[in-house]
Amino acid sequence: MLELFRSRRRAIVWFVEAALLVSLVCAGAAAIEGYRDVATLSRVLDAAAITLVAQASLYYHGLYGPSPIRDLRTLAWKVARALAVSVLLLWLVFQGFSNDAGERFGAVALGLTAGALVLPLFRTGLARAAASDRLCKRTLVLGSGPLADAVITGARTHDTGGMRFVGRLVQEGDPGRAAPDVLGTYDELPRIAAAHGVRHIIVCAADRRGKLPIDALLELKFRGIEIEEGVEFYERITGKIFVRELRPSQLVFAHGFHVAKRTLVGKRILDVVCASVGLVLAAPLMLLTAMAIKLDSAGPVLYSQVRSGVFGMPFTIYKFRSMRTDAEADGKARWASEDDPRVTRVGRFIRKTRLDELPQLWNVLAGDMSLVGPRPERPSFIEELEKAIPFFRQRLFVKPGLTGYAQVRYHYGATTEDQLEKLQHDLFYIKTLSVWFDLSILLDTVKVVLLRIGAR
Repeated sequence: MLELFRSRRRAIVWFVEAALLVSLVCAGAAAIEGYRDVATLSRVLDAAAITLVAQASLYYHGLYGPSPIRDLRTLAWKVARALAVSVLLLWLVFQGFSNDAGERFGAVALGLTAGALVLPLFRTGLARAAASDRLCKRTLVLGSGPLADAVITGARTHDTGGMRFVGRLVQEGDPGRAAPDVLGTYDELPRIAAAHGVRHIIVCAADRRGKLPIDALLELKFRGIEIEEGVEFYERITGKIFVRELRPSQLVFAHGFHVAKRTLVGKRILDVVCASVGLVLAAPLMLLTAMAIKLDSAGPVLYSQVRSGVFGMPFTIYKFRSMRTDAEADGKARWASEDDPRVTRVGRFIRKTRLDELPQLWNVLAGDMSLVGPRPERPSFIEELEKAIPFFRQRLFVKPGLTGYAQVRYHYGATTEDQLEKLQHDLFYIKTLSVWFDLSILLDTVKVVLLRIGAR
């Protein structure tokens, strides 16, 4: 959820839409109850509380995410559905706690119905304004290769605050010189930047020593053009670290990748409190799950397995058994696949709803795991992935988690490419580790569980 406030543009949209919804709810109340009683502080505070519920629903429907919804019809449908859910929740609250439920609910329904019309129009108008020639930030990319491709793709699919990609420059003799988006070579930088009104340059060149047009870049920077590292731009807009061209020195000298002692203490307090409360509240559900597993298939209720913990220390993880007891009869470790035939009928349900993970609250309480962190992997998988993916072992520098940033941002990883993608999220989490970030991930986990995203 913190990703909302990592982007200045998304934060502004959030606050503007909050003001719009408060105004519309107050206007709905005025239309039904009359203007005299609406302008009081208590009514404005009520409208603000109603707006927070509505915006939470908007957030959980993906309307404040890093990838903007550009299609008006899709946007209107998502906004309408999110506000309809919030109206239903508020109706249930009013029925239980309000003496004048009918009148107040009518005002809320009227205001949020107006919001379902106003918000898509506001967002569409904002997007068009940001893309206009006067306000858009014309951007040029220097370089070719995986990083340049990832930056260009990320700029087209993520919220960049009105950035318009005009093209890229490559070295003389680059094999990709004939690509349609290549405008020229490095030595043409000043001319091309002036001709296209460039205000932002992203440097993505892999081979830089003696080849970058440093003098031209410095002059353009002093003329007010923003110069940005490709790796930093990619990290800023995607919330991931680009591992393919990451150098060890970037980990050693970069801001972040340092966990303060107070952060570890705060995380441990959060772990103990939440795991204790969670075990108590989930006890009836865990009992029902255990009974269902026992009735569905032969074998133990709980499943234990050795996983790698912080700094590679092995520990035993506990889960509700969701597969047949002969799932790995040949002794060979395998990732779960889509529609895995080894999964039992009850197992399929508890994996989709994440109920199989509940016993891991004991691992959290015991200190082997944290509530939030990289997914705990089996030692054999880690040895295999270390050979294929650079910096994979660095994800072991923090405790593994019951949930995590990679788990809420990416689906279940069953291939090396999936694990690379998840590693980019894990390294970003480790770099920016904080208790607030953990709380944000826990809020996002609720969405993942409710919508059954990524489970297998």
